[in-house]
Amino acid sequence: MAKKKKSTPYVHELWDVDIALFERMKGHYQSPKEENFFRNLEFKQLNKPTVCNELLVSEHDNADEIYLVRIEYEEYLVGHGLGNQQEEEHVMNLSEALAINLKNIGFQRGITMWQWLKENDYKFVRYDRDYENFQTMKTNGQW
Repeated sequence: MAKKKKSTPYVHELWDVDIALFERMKGHYQSPKEENFFRNLEFKQLNKPTVCNELLVSEHDNADEIYLVRIEYEEYLVGHGLGNQQEEEHVMNLSEALAINLKNIGFQRGITMWQWLKENDYKFVRYDRDYENFQTMKTNGQW
């Protein structure tokens, strides 16, 4: 009788800069929400790809019209604006996304995405808006 081979879960390999970022942050969080942000994204980047993108920050949820989208494991779109007035930048990892100067994408102030998240204590970040679940969430009034 043949034995089933036990499969091991796939763990995605992160960019060196993100490995260093996650290690550097451990034990140095400025707030519980910052800790939640880094722990969630480290887990998702390692274990949970998004085939249809994940809207972490929606431009409709904040007066600054800033948005942050995770693509697949660790690519990101950082943008500003609504509708066809959007400007955005695509980067390959979280470290690059956090370093984007928002003025370069049309925001009035020259601060980085990370500074903006800290200023707002990560209050606009949501971890439940994966576009793969969009239709179900829309039907249930969660979107």
